[in-house]
Amino acid sequence: MDEVYLLKLHEAGQRVLSWFLPNMSTIEWTGHIAILIWSMAMIVFAGRLFAMVENTSSTMMKMKVFRSLNFLVIVLLLVDLVLLRFTIDMEQLFSRIGLSILTAYVTIYLYSLASYHSFKRFGTPKTIDNKEVFVETYSTRIVNLLLVATTALGAFYIIIKIWGADSLLETTGIMGIFIGFLAFTSPVWAPDIISGLIILNSQILDDGDVVVIDGFPNEYIISKVSFVYVTLYDIRNNHRALVKNSRFLQGKIDNLSRIASTDGMRASIHYNIGYPAFESRSGEDRVEEMNRFMKKVGNMFDRAFEGCAEDDSVKINKNKPFEWALTQAGDYALEFTLWFYFQRIPNTKVTATARKHLMGTTYKVNTAIYEASIFEGLDLSTPDLNTITFARDLVEDDTPDPRVAAME
Repeated sequence: MDEVYLLKLHEAGQRVLSWFLPNMSTIEWTGHIAILIWSMAMIVFAGRLFAMVENTSSTMMKMKVFRSLNFLVIVLLLVDLVLLRFTIDMEQLFSRIGLSILTAYVTIYLYSLASYHSFKRFGTPKTIDNKEVFVETYSTRIVNLLLVATTALGAFYIIIKIWGADSLLETTGIMGIFIGFLAFTSPVWAPDIISGLIILNSQILDDGDVVVIDGFPNEYIISKVSFVYVTLYDIRNNHRALVKNSRFLQGKIDNLSRIASTDGMRASIHYNIGYPAFESRSGEDRVEEMNRFMKKVGNMFDRAFEGCAEDDSVKINKNKPFEWALTQAGDYALEFTLWFYFQRIPNTKVTATARKHLMGTTYKVNTAIYEASIFEGLDLSTPDLNTITFARDLVEDDTPDPRVAAME
């Protein structure tokens, strides 16, 4: 009795499945089931897969997109199976869309995985913010370009096959359209890719370097040199900026992180001090007064250096005293120029760290100079100009006009 019941239940189940599921060959069923299992596995193991590629702030968002695409592939395959049961006109449209999406994201993931390992193999290790990272080099960029070309052409060829363009004429025609599109748009992206290679090949501009770009007013930290853009962090205003690689190389670039000697980067500040009043009449006495004045100026700069050297927050080279000179004798004041040397700028992508090192040090040196000028009795302000206005006094003259008197 139980065997008869189970047999009838089995037959009923087969009739239900045959009504819902389409008639496909064993190979087609195997392919659909394999893709469904693959997509489910990708949803489950997405975290481990992305841990093999990167671990950044955007990893979680990429994992969500990755899982959503796999879920979309599963939905499209199931919808395709249901529609094929009722009509054969669809010709597995939804499954082909799902396979195209599957090919696209698998290609992107494989490129990311290969690019990550090429960074490990050909990249240059560099310590940024006390963390050792791998910086992209000319070799890694060449490898990445080859990977992009190979994976893109491979994925494009697979998608062509998925949609049934099996003949040589169809395949070459579609590939020709794709290559023609790249050739037509090459003036837009090719100069930036070549400029990016030039930047990396120069080996003087790396991630974390502080640069000053010709035509831009502020200092910037290089965050990343991508295929088309250079991502910059504005140190003064604390925001990001994008500059095309070709535009980045059009003018002069000062790299403040690469110094010419061990003394450090040299900076200058200008001060205007009024002319001293010489009270002596003899030339020798006036020269002596001038020497005393210059000594006070020197004492001011020396005192400021001693104060800055004792303050660890002032990032100057403590082994290089301040240098100063009388650089210009103007119409109303003497211009003195002070030169000081920074400590080496740290490798960082944090704008606050670079801002304290550069701007903070300059401001504190300026404050120390002002305090020392008060101690020495020197006025750093440009003297006020005395403006003299000559006014004509209008005096009424009561003397009668002789011509009027003659007429009378």
